[in-house]
Amino acid sequence: MKIISSFLAGCAVLGLSLSAEAATFAAPKNYSIIIVDGAKTGGVISDPREIELTPGQHQIVVFFKGLFKHGGDQIIASASDPIVINIPDVQENDSITFTYPRIRDYGSAQDFADHQTITITNNGESVSKDKASYFILQSDKGFQLDRDFLTELNSLGLLYVSPENTAKQNRNDQKLSNCRDSGFKDCPDTIRSTAEARNTYLKNTEGNSLRTQDGIPLTSENALESARRNEPLNKPAETPKVNGQMLDGLKSIYNSADPATRKAFREWLEKN
Repeated sequence: MKIISSFLAGCAVLGLSLSAEAATFAAPKNYSIIIVDGAKTGGVISDPREIELTPGQHQIVVFFKGLFKHGGDQIIASASDPIVINIPDVQENDSITFTYPRIRDYGSAQDFADHQTITITNNGESVSKDKASYFILQSDKGFQLDRDFLTELNSLGLLYVSPENTAKQNRNDQKLSNCRDSGFKDCPDTIRSTAEARNTYLKNTEGNSLRTQDGIPLTSENALESARRNEPLNKPAETPKVNGQMLDGLKSIYNSADPATRKAFREWLEKN
């Protein structure tokens, strides 16, 4: 009894949930959860594959990407479009996931990525469309590295944002508004210190070509947003520094794409 009591107390201190009543959503292998109820998941290392759900309505966006056998190599295959799953009324003890056809190699992975037919299940049983449904968020622009799925869903009137996430966004917007109106005095510590340093830097280097981390010319108008992301001040050298890790990742994604997708990507580069 002492051991059990100590374990329960330790879990309480660590903030771990012991409830067997919590509903869950789990993405199967090669899928990750990228958006939940109108907010990006923002995993520390990678996007999660399992989350707890409160009773009620939920919208979960998942993305297909994985390593698959191609001859003697392992190559990344990924979908161009995410799957949007709508669950109108989650109940306690629900255990929701989905299945998809078995993928044997890179070729079948690419074929599947073009269609992504899945079967949603709850506690091991397939569910009717009124209990859970899905659609693929398609784009007519082909493969894109910089798609904003939240904006796309919102523009189509298909985005669900939970009351909790709406309230959180409203609080964040109010903090940023207060920060801006107070001249960076009434700000969260990170924003205030970064923004003050940035403004000082702007004043002392007036006339120089300063840029944000994204390469956008730095002005007082975008200084706050850049500071909110806690980006370092950046005055580019004559030869911009290349992010080797990101470059390798882009090369890997490009090399793993099919010819049609590569062509669409090259066309996008030429236009942008």
